[in-house]
Order: sequence, then structure tokens, then C-alpha cells
Amino acid sequence: MKSIEYFITRLNGWLSISLETYLSLLFSQEENKFSKIKIPKGMPIKAIEPDNSNKGELSLSPGNFVEVLIKQNLILETNNKNGQIQISNLNNDQKRLKEYDVWTRGKIISNDTDSSLLFIEINDKIEIIDDMSLVRPLKEIRTTNSDFVAYYIKQISNSEYNSIKDEFDKLMNANSNNNKLFYIKYDIIKSSLLCFGNKNDLNNLLLLNKQEEKYKKNNNNEEQNNNSDSNPNSNNNLLGIKGPSRESEDSDKKILIVDDEKQNEINECKYKTSFTYREKFRKDLEKDFGELFQNCRYYVGKNNDNNFDVILYGNNEDEFLKEKSKCEKKYKQVKFDSDVPLNKTELSDLAMKSKVKYINIEKKSIYLVGEEKCINNFKTVWEMTKKYSKEIQKTSKENESIQKELQTFKKKHNLK
Repeated sequence: MKSIEYFITRLNGWLSISLETYLSLLFSQEENKFSKIKIPKGMPIKAIEPDNSNKGELSLSPGNFVEVLIKQNLILETNNKNGQIQISNLNNDQKRLKEYDVWTRGKIISNDTDSSLLFIEINDKIEIIDDMSLVRPLKEIRTTNSDFVAYYIKQISNSEYNSIKDEFDKLMNANSNNNKLFYIKYDIIKSSLLCFGNKNDLNNLLLLNKQEEKYKKNNNNEEQNNNSDSNPNSNNNLLGIKGPSRESEDSDKKILIVDDEKQNEINECKYKTSFTYREKFRKDLEKDFGELFQNCRYYVGKNNDNNFDVILYGNNEDEFLKEKSKCEKKYKQVKFDSDVPLNKTELSDLAMKSKVKYINIEKKSIYLVGEEKCINNFKTVWEMTKKYSKEIQKTSKENESIQKELQTFKKKHNLK
């Protein structure tokens, strides 16, 4: 059975659980016939190899930090919006406590080689370890660089499952080096299916996509039948969000078109704001936002042909304000208009030297994204460059005019 390790800061260690347990936590209270949870990159999750005998070089000298396998009674929860594993604040509820394996980080206090005992400080307590198989070197906390997705189908026939499984197996064989975090299970008694894997790969499973379209269609029909608002101009698919205070082309109150799948999710959150950027920046910024927004959710949606919007939302005020502030500081967009033709090569070079993150030049307009001080540096040098260019052009024209007058004077008086 495939297993994973997930680093939880509150535990100061790696939670070790099976993929089946992880998925059961994701869909523990799921009532929908079909559910799909997108798990964005940036999660501290990794696969456990079946043979974990190669633990790397282990130094047991006093002062070194290691990881120790201990049992902990916990109540685990998952955020079914992004798949994040969390520790419940109700860990005093004895009935719900379950025992889990955790590789907890600790500092070696003493190593008694004669009696093969290891004294380790873990969470301000001294633990005595007499089994070296329970100790391993510190594992680097690496986040995933891929998007994952988890599926749960409540009712599926055996033939439908076999068809999906055939596609799944072909995918696994084609990606033998990248299948450590893939999982599929069919419950014959409940006729249910659990599936987990790389988003890009699972999107290629035709029969799984057909199942998704089937349930989307059924849900849409049910919503239409139950919707008392029959007005075709209803604003149910629109969300009004006030943008943050910054230099922008947009009005103070914007109406953003939001995908139906995200509509209710965003509305349910207490805190939300939006940022607007040029479409040219979209590909690069989507990568950056995947790393920038760790504690809040975000949604990238359409605005118009030349812009796109990023909606940041969450329920924790401190985390929301912190990540909102980060985005405003590091990814401010500013537009400059020019009264002279623009040299793209020179401006791109200036943006790089000013440490501006991104630049987009359109006709006589410049769009910059970056920190405010970097943008100000760019503007200062650019304005100076324009000023001196005009002075040089003015001097050049004056010299040219003088030369013309001189030539005319020479011709008039037959001077050589």
C-alpha cells in the first residue's frame, strides 16, 4: 500500500500515513455522488518508498539534530479546499483520538555507546531511545512542484471501474518514474472509487472525465429545477469584490466573473480581495502565486481581453492580511504612458537592472510588476534617460540648423 509523509509544523515532524487514510480524511463527510479536490503544488508531501532501509548518513554526535519515530494520539482534519492536513484543536476528545506514526525532530543530548542508548530532546522533553531503527537523519522539507487532484465517486459500476482502471494502469506504465504518488481503489461493497494522482496526468483519463461531466450535468439540471430565480439576467454568477488600494486602471468597485465551481467557496469566506494584472503576465504570475499564497486560497479568473484577476480569500484574518500585504508589496502593477517611441530592448535591460519582476510594453505604454522601490528606481532612471535624450536631440537639431545656415552662407558668397 502506498504511503506518504506530510510535514506538519505544529508537530515539528513528518506525519506518516497511507494514501488511503489521507483520502478517507479528505472525503470523510462527503455526501456528493462525485467529488473532486484540487491539491495545489507547494504542499510538504512526499511518497514513502517500500524499502526504506537506506536512510542516508546518520551522525549521532551530541548537538546534532535527527528525526525519531514516535507514536502520537491525534485527531486529524483536512482542508477539503486544498487538501492540507491539519491537527484538530479538539485533541482532548478521547473518543476521536487515533494513534499515528510521526517522525519528530529532536536534538541529541548524549550518546551512550556502551549501553546503546541515545538521549534526545524532543519538544522540551528528554526521550531515551534504545532502538536505532527508530532514528534517521533530518529530511529536507521540500514542497511538491506539481498539482495533484483527488476524486471520490460514490456510485460506480464494476464495469465502469474496470474501464477507468485500465486507463489508469496504462498511465502508470507510461509514467513509471513518476508514479509514487498515484493511487486508485474500488470498494466493491459500497461501489465507490477513490483516485489520487498528478493533475495533468489524471486529466488525460477519458472515462474519469466523462464521469465528471456526467455529474456536473446532473447537478446543473437539479439546480435549474430548484432555482426560484428564473430571471435570465440574474447576477448569481457574478461576484462584487472591492480591490485593494493601489494604482490601477480599474474602478473602485469591480465585478468579476467567477467560475461556478468557486462561486460559493469564495462567498463563504470572511475576507477577500482582488488584484488585476495584464494578461501577458499571467503565465509567470500563476507560478509565483502558487508559492506566495501558502495559507490562503486564491482563484485566477478572467477580467477582459487584456487583463486577468487574482482573487485572494480566507477566513483567518491574520493570515489573509499577511498574504495580501505580501502580494501588494512584491507584485504591485504600475502603468506608465510615454510621449516618445519606446525601445523595448533598452527598457527590458533597465527593468532587469532595477530588479523589476516583469515588464510588458504595448505601443506607448509600459506595464511593470514588482516591488514599489524597484518600480520607482526604474521610473527615475527612465525619466532621466528621456530628459537627456531630448537634450541630445535638441542639441543635434541646433547643430544641424547651424550647419545648414553655414552651407547656405558659403554657397551665397562662393566660399569654400
